[in-house]
Amino acid sequence: MIKLQNIKDNARSRRDAQRKAKQQAWASSNPLRVGRTYQVVAQRVTMVKQAGYSPAPLKFLVADAFWLAKEYKMQILRASYLYQNEFKRKPVIEGPACLPQVALYNAGHRKTRKEAVHIVK
Repeated sequence: MIKLQNIKDNARSRRDAQRKAKQQAWASSNPLRVGRTYQVVAQRVTMVKQAGYSPAPLKFLVADAFWLAKEYKMQILRASYLYQNEFKRKPVIEGPACLPQVALYNAGHRKTRKEAVHIVK
């Protein structure tokens, strides 16, 4: 926020000061008309239940959220594989994208480790 640096008063600041003084004088002489004059009453929320309705248990809702997040992650992985195959890109080095290369090396189908970069032995 920019700090106000008015050294001299101008017409607008004088008008604002007069208006503020007038409002404060009116507010001090009429305290019942200033601010909120009513009490806020919190209303209870009730569910409208239809015949045969029962809410799902919380553990099912948590499981659904977990599986949705896992499915979203798998969709991202599938999209990265499609992107690599479509444009003949090099495989992604970070994360689980190099696991097929590691599995091929560990199974003995390849003799060199040149493509399996995350093998720790």
